[in-house]
Amino acid sequence: MSKIASQHLTALGADIALSPTMIDELDTHGFTIVPNMIEPDWLDEMRRTFDALVEREGQDLAREHHTEATVTRVANLINKGTVWEKVWSHPLLLAAAKHVFGGEFRVSSLNGREAHPGGGHQPLHGDWKQPRPDFPRVHVLNSIWAIDDLSAENGSPRIIPGTHNRPELPEEALQDPDAPHPDEIILECPAGSVMIFNAHTWHGGTINHIGSRRRVLHGYFTRRDDPQQQDQRRWITEATLSRLTPAQKWLLDVE
Repeated sequence: MSKIASQHLTALGADIALSPTMIDELDTHGFTIVPNMIEPDWLDEMRRTFDALVEREGQDLAREHHTEATVTRVANLINKGTVWEKVWSHPLLLAAAKHVFGGEFRVSSLNGREAHPGGGHQPLHGDWKQPRPDFPRVHVLNSIWAIDDLSAENGSPRIIPGTHNRPELPEEALQDPDAPHPDEIILECPAGSVMIFNAHTWHGGTINHIGSRRRVLHGYFTRRDDPQQQDQRRWITEATLSRLTPAQKWLLDVE
């Protein structure tokens, strides 16, 4: 890691130590769950802002990313309120990214997703869609921020532990990536929790059977020499740039 990268990550607080349990879970299972990572007041503000954006943007929702049947998506949150800044620059998340990547990285995107009643199912997938001739090099890390309680009944994500240690994509290895997997774990956790995961790990959303609110954020990172899901230089606004620190600009790669 370069000197300038180390300086910026230090300024962002990413030098904090991960617990031995977190390190073991990230290395062995490909994911770790952190409870109470979102403080109550911050969580309330997230909920209000998420819903206000959905109402305000209407038909333009997720135009910067992609739409998905049976869910509400909100994209480009980096430019849509200061409430989101501590998500993509959270010290614990950055410390985990630093550990998983073992090299330089940058923010790829920050988006919101809410499964509608009866919707939300996804096939098992990794967030890196390309072959991995450089396996076990890590290209992507993701985080799922629970704005509402997540349960098996309302569409919690599923994940297959250890699959970050497999070079193939789930669609190459499985007869039916849509089907239940014998090793899948359903992420069930209270609002305020965050799952941080090596995004090569096979995962996917499940169906919201009971129709309760199921808002989450996806705080997504990529290795610094790989493309971003959303080109931050293209989308960054002057208002956002004006309030960012040099370290935050480096993390977004918009300096």
